[in-house]
Amino acid sequence: MPVIRVSKRELERLLGKELTTSDIYKALTRLKCEVERVENDEIEYEATSDRPDLYSVEGLSRAMRPWLGLEWKSYTIVKSSITGYAENIPERPYVALAVVRDLELSSEAISQIMELQEKIAQTYGRSRRKASIGLYDLDALKPPIFYKLVDPYKTVFRPLGERELMSLREALKRTNKGLIYGYIIEKMDKFPVLQDSEEKILSLVPVINSEECKVTENTRSVLIDATGTSLDDVVNAVTIMATSIAERSRTRLIEQVLITYSSGLVVEAPRVKGNIINVNIIDVNNLLGTSLTVNEIKDFLEKYHYYRILCVNGDVLTVEAPIYRIDVKSWVDVAEDVAIAYGYDKLGLEAQNLAPSTSIGRIHPIEYLSRIIRDIVVGLGFHEVANYIMSNRYVQLELLGARWEMFLVENPRSERFESLRVWLAPGLLLTLLENAGKYGKLKIFEIGDVVIPDETSETRARVDRRLSLLIYHEKNTLTDGLVYVKALMRELGLEASFSKGIIPGFLPERTALIYSCGENVGFIGEVHPEILLKLELKNPVVIAEISLSKILSNCFK
Repeated sequence: MPVIRVSKRELERLLGKELTTSDIYKALTRLKCEVERVENDEIEYEATSDRPDLYSVEGLSRAMRPWLGLEWKSYTIVKSSITGYAENIPERPYVALAVVRDLELSSEAISQIMELQEKIAQTYGRSRRKASIGLYDLDALKPPIFYKLVDPYKTVFRPLGERELMSLREALKRTNKGLIYGYIIEKMDKFPVLQDSEEKILSLVPVINSEECKVTENTRSVLIDATGTSLDDVVNAVTIMATSIAERSRTRLIEQVLITYSSGLVVEAPRVKGNIINVNIIDVNNLLGTSLTVNEIKDFLEKYHYYRILCVNGDVLTVEAPIYRIDVKSWVDVAEDVAIAYGYDKLGLEAQNLAPSTSIGRIHPIEYLSRIIRDIVVGLGFHEVANYIMSNRYVQLELLGARWEMFLVENPRSERFESLRVWLAPGLLLTLLENAGKYGKLKIFEIGDVVIPDETSETRARVDRRLSLLIYHEKNTLTDGLVYVKALMRELGLEASFSKGIIPGFLPERTALIYSCGENVGFIGEVHPEILLKLELKNPVVIAEISLSKILSNCFK
């Protein structure tokens, strides 16, 4: 979840209201945001990855208004006289533009807007690979705007923050942004740029903007662009930016810019309509365990700016989500907003009048075994860590050279969490990487679930509870790990045997499979020196991974 920092004074200025710490905590909780701290003039909070409209003080002030009893201010979206034209650029085919007028900007406002631009590009835009955003002083340009490919050696401009003119190719090597993001386009024969009608460079896409049209405190109208690999993504990005920046506009005027592509495609941004969703009140009540009426649900949805209730047909509401809410895709998403507005603390109160349970609750056997093993491993001198069950292909497979099947998220919001993990070892290795510079010797462990594709299962998936141990010190060998595994098994009253095995990323001659109760329950081995060299780890690493699910089913029947 992205961490956002905003100025409390700026938030109060946009709201026209002084805020108490209690106001801030209550309102942000209703927005699925976790407040990290409120200190002096700074508010620090975590926003969910599917709500980029909350990544700035502008979007936050808009969302907080209903919860503070303040009136929501609508936008005016009109057709713009400004147009754009896009060439065929296969590597990055889509561009969208919008204009916001009548702005009142300060240095703090510019800082907040640029922070929003960067946060969206980093998270939703996957570090600019999927989508990137630019902002320009419209009065410094001569429309129409062209998205095209140009010669990177002959085309020159002055990159943002630089004093000298550079060729596009030079900008990749001589600017900080070029060094960070230049890899995205460096292999292209021609580079994508945005230009005005006088061939002034607005941006070397998606790397760095031009100094000549940067946004300043004197800027009154801005041109917003987004480029990327998906049409929906670039239109979404422009819509979020335009509606957020409009919070700084006296007239809240947004202009929809039309772009004509060489292929004949015509794109207009920002969106003027949100997703249209049919919401069955019976389904919502069944999901939440409530007995809410149509009017009650309408009132709750207005707290989240669902002001366009298009139709009420019996038990079905047809609603339009706000144009900047890219997370609202189905009736379940709408039901979630209803639940938060209703109050999670109230959900389930109706169940207190049900007949008492006829059975006694008890701890699940795998949880009981996990607790016992946790106590044993802590007693052996290990420190526990907890990683997410969500991971990605690089960490789970490529890092150690594994070629296993795994479950992938169909449309992940973050590359960091695009799959379900299939083993714990890579996560422990990354935890070590973050701490190896501070400690010359480490012993860490994790107990957690992995999800294995299994065609024999009814759900095609098998959840396996595992323990993983990692040992790191200068004289570390496989023998060190075997000592701890044997001690653990002995404390459980089990016999353990070992045989030579091959595990991706581990030295074949220094890796063993672990057997107990006639079953292969895991492995232990030394991480291959090539992996250690790639990760710049100085000392040997031994990792063991044991299936607690197999131990429970085979040894404690």
